[in-house]
Amino acid sequence: MSKTWRIYILALLSFLVGTSEFIIAGILDKISSSMDISLVAAGQLITVFSLVYAIGTPIIMALTSGRDRRKLLLYALGLFEG
Repeated sequence: MSKTWRIYILALLSFLVGTSEFIIAGILDKISSSMDISLVAAGQLITVFSLVYAIGTPIIMALTSGRDRRKLLLYALGLFEG
């Protein structure tokens, strides 16, 4: 695969991840009512999640930089699977 295609795929994936993050704002009222919490509390929970994600991602990337990416992906999928 050429480097140009890798950049296009990376840009597309970044767009998709960013889009999925903004969907939460549109359904925040439904999230708060289904969890039986206030709208403000649901917004704060999403804010905390975003901050932990933003701070934790570079740290995890630095800690796992020397490891095999395929094994890391398999471990992560196994962790979220069950």
